[in-house]
Amino acid sequence: MDRARRACPVGNKQCHARFVKKCQEAHKKKLSEMKCSIDNTSPKSHPHLRKNLKKEQLLEERYAEIERDNRLLLEKMSYIMRHSSLPNDSQSYAHSLNREARKRELQRITRENQHILSRIQAAEPTYDHLAWAEHEKQHQEYMKNICELPVVIHDQDVYDDDDDDGDELLQPRP
Repeated sequence: MDRARRACPVGNKQCHARFVKKCQEAHKKKLSEMKCSIDNTSPKSHPHLRKNLKKEQLLEERYAEIERDNRLLLEKMSYIMRHSSLPNDSQSYAHSLNREARKRELQRITRENQHILSRIQAAEPTYDHLAWAEHEKQHQEYMKNICELPVVIHDQDVYDDDDDDGDELLQPRP
């Protein structure tokens, strides 16, 4: 219900709500039966404007160029596969001289990271989430007490525990 109707006092809220609903349905029925006064049919289409021949020609040229590039790449790859001139010796490169130093550095960093992780896991939290949950529960109770209409809270713990189906929301207290 909007503020304008709520501001006017009525004898019976239910009768007034039924009257408002009836008026709204009559209004919606009138809107649905109303004929439009604007011609919104599509305009006549011209076949020479539907086909963009220049665009089609450019697309065909682009596809031809892509096909040509693909064919050239395929020829190059097949040539490389047929005439492989790379040595197969896996030991032909020089090994790193500071491999052991890098390995020790990696182990040191790993140890430091493990130490930092253990300190973080052992730290006590600053915020008390249980107090926050209790505060939120109290806030929801206040909301239920001051609201005129049923409060819709999308949280699992606000449903009535004594209801067997669990579909009913808590009603505001009188």
